[in-house]
Amino acid sequence: MGSQAASTLIARLKSIPTLPAVALRVLEITADTTSSANDLMEIISPDVSLTTKILKIANSPFYGLTREVSSLQHAVTVLGFKEIRNLVISTVAFDSFKNLKQDGKFDINKFWKHSFYCALAAKAIAVDLEIESNELFVAGLVHDIGKLAMYVTFPSEFMMQLEIMNPLKIKYTSFEAEKDVFGMTHDEVGMRLLKKWMFPENLLTAVGYHHRPQDADKQSIFPIVVHIADILTHVYEMQAEDEEGEYFQTELFYGDAISLSRSFGIDWNVSDLSGFQQTLKESIKKEADTINLFFS
Repeated sequence: MGSQAASTLIARLKSIPTLPAVALRVLEITADTTSSANDLMEIISPDVSLTTKILKIANSPFYGLTREVSSLQHAVTVLGFKEIRNLVISTVAFDSFKNLKQDGKFDINKFWKHSFYCALAAKAIAVDLEIESNELFVAGLVHDIGKLAMYVTFPSEFMMQLEIMNPLKIKYTSFEAEKDVFGMTHDEVGMRLLKKWMFPENLLTAVGYHHRPQDADKQSIFPIVVHIADILTHVYEMQAEDEEGEYFQTELFYGDAISLSRSFGIDWNVSDLSGFQQTLKESIKKEADTINLFFS
């Protein structure tokens, strides 16, 4: 299909609805340094469903707050502008694809889990690096959203590509086959979609370069963090799904990641990534119920 498919895919992306007005206004308000908490609440509060979801997540073990968050005003006060923005854009982005159902072909539930696990891994790495952990959680959460866009615009071709790659058990490199089928990869598609949705630049960069952080601007650490988080997630999933009990060395998956991270000035080694792997396992167990709050 090649370039013709790419052109068609880009055209069809325009048919995917923009984010709801409430989300766009939240992005505008949180980017404006002169905005107040009242400005934010006035936009969100009329949306009962969104307000309810924010309160549920705020009161979940995910944040570990010692006091109950009883109102939107309280949530804004306790969590802050940026975190409310993160909650809004992450939940609303996936709500745009809420009509996708489990159909026996594309395992949408598995997709949600992978997205959430990657988000947990990105947050764990960010905490270790002492950088924006919750914003990197969102980056991990939406890193593969381009796959959903490809599925809704080219369902048959998308499933064909999955059927070719799945038996080979090299899921992490499946994006390479996308280039042959669509003329584009899901990271490129995801960045185009999030740009249409006016997402912050850090998230655009994280999504657009999570398979090729070496091509990203080294001033942003988001691409390499999401890249590593994605690898950790795939390793976790392969270990969990290893039906034949085959032993594989995680170091084989870590080598290139370590080299790439050093180009960003991060001196990680196998021990560091193994530590993140363990943290991810613990986080998945701890946050088993939280995933339903994001995707319900």
